[in-house]
Amino acid sequence: MSQVGSAPEMPFPSDGDSSCSEDIRNEGHQRRELLEGESSRRELSAVVERRAYNLRPRKDDSVTTQQRLEFARWRQQRTQQRIERKEAVALKQKQQMEFIERASKTIKEMMDRMPKAREVDLENRTDILNTDTGGTMEMEKWCPYFDPFEIGLHTTTLKSVSWAVEELALQAAACVVGLQSRTDVGTDHFFCSGTIVECSEGCAKIVTVANLVKKCPDTDDLAEGLMITVYLQNNKACRGHLLYHDFFYNICVIEIPCSAHIAIKGFTSNINAINFDESCSRDVVSLGRDKRTHGLLVYRGKIIPKRSSLDCEELLVSTCRISKVEVGGPLMNFDGNFIGLNYYHYKETPFIPSFIVVKCLQQLKLFRKVVRPWPGLRVRNLFTGECNAFEKMQTNLLRSTCVIIEKIEDQSSVKAYGLNEGDIINRVNGVYFSNAAELGSVLLDIGTAYLSKYQNSKQLDGSDMISICMKFGVSGHGGERTVVVDKLASSGVNRWPFPKPIIVQEYADGKKVLEEWYAMES
Repeated sequence: MSQVGSAPEMPFPSDGDSSCSEDIRNEGHQRRELLEGESSRRELSAVVERRAYNLRPRKDDSVTTQQRLEFARWRQQRTQQRIERKEAVALKQKQQMEFIERASKTIKEMMDRMPKAREVDLENRTDILNTDTGGTMEMEKWCPYFDPFEIGLHTTTLKSVSWAVEELALQAAACVVGLQSRTDVGTDHFFCSGTIVECSEGCAKIVTVANLVKKCPDTDDLAEGLMITVYLQNNKACRGHLLYHDFFYNICVIEIPCSAHIAIKGFTSNINAINFDESCSRDVVSLGRDKRTHGLLVYRGKIIPKRSSLDCEELLVSTCRISKVEVGGPLMNFDGNFIGLNYYHYKETPFIPSFIVVKCLQQLKLFRKVVRPWPGLRVRNLFTGECNAFEKMQTNLLRSTCVIIEKIEDQSSVKAYGLNEGDIINRVNGVYFSNAAELGSVLLDIGTAYLSKYQNSKQLDGSDMISICMKFGVSGHGGERTVVVDKLASSGVNRWPFPKPIIVQEYADGKKVLEEWYAMES
């Protein structure tokens, strides 16, 4: 008997036991093969996945490492720039809100200090002009009439373009001026920008918008007794007076004393700058002067094929979002040429092409008036239509170089001669045009020829009817339609609305001590 706790005896293997051990070895071998197969399948799967995602093994050479570092640095800079831009926009919005809150608080304080109806004090009072009682009750909707935040060149987006474009803008700044008209009692009437286009015989001529000398923004009456101040570069100021004006195109010319060092720059007469059939750059820059500091204001944008909201069919549209003080300033392309004169609209920036401005200035200089035949047609460019309608027109016409008659205004004689609404016209007196602005240029040439021939005739003073024969070419129809025009374009045909300012004046001891302008715009 074996003792308790002793080790068990190991039996010797028999023949049956040898077959069992062989099975165990085979089973271990199979298990190893399965593990090796699983490992190879994993490696193959990794290779396939790497090929599917194009994941190449990294190279650790110095060039690749340097490229990775440069790319990482570039991405970090872009991220930092985006953060800085967002912070700048947020800061600007905060400043605007703070300014509006301060302005609203100031208005309410002035309203609180206003005397009651039964205790009127004419020596110490606050007057609110150009509004009614309903308007004064909605003071929280008032906003500053002139934007005070965009002051000077360095707060604009021009820095992101190039030094060459910025240098062209700075060179053109010498001929960009600010103009302010005041009434005979010293109240501000209008402020805008303008361009010095000519200097001769000791006088310089400035072209700007006629709103400067209008009696009211929504009328075509000339204001009387206005005093015009022109602010030149470096805050130099001089007195100006009205030389010419035309309310059809809303253009006027102001004359000032000319010095030997004054800079001038004319508008280009090249029509290709606004021709959308030409493959050229549409990048533009608007120029103007600030009302308070008279510093240069510059904004970047593009010309877009859009119809203007104003009546004048020759107007085009750019994406430069100018303020009210820049109306009348020039529009410059990236080649340094002045290609338009800016007008104001709170949703867009319409501008009149430069070749229209040039021909108006020529007529004003020669005849002291602008003469343009008025056939009673309202037209629009084909490229401003909807895509579906434009596609149908392109299918039928193959080109967009023409305009469509949108409306015939009280001219039964025009219909009698064969022109109808919806007709597409592409030439006048054998001269082809591609858009409404070029049509206006052709009509101005016809007016110049007529004025040169009959400038001494009594017909121009309105005593007799005029008679101008024009031949219109209609696309898709043979021959031409002859129309006899017996009317010239006059003021009142085009409307040039401009927001009326709400003027707050505060008097102390009978003297005006404060005047601020506000507006209510949608």
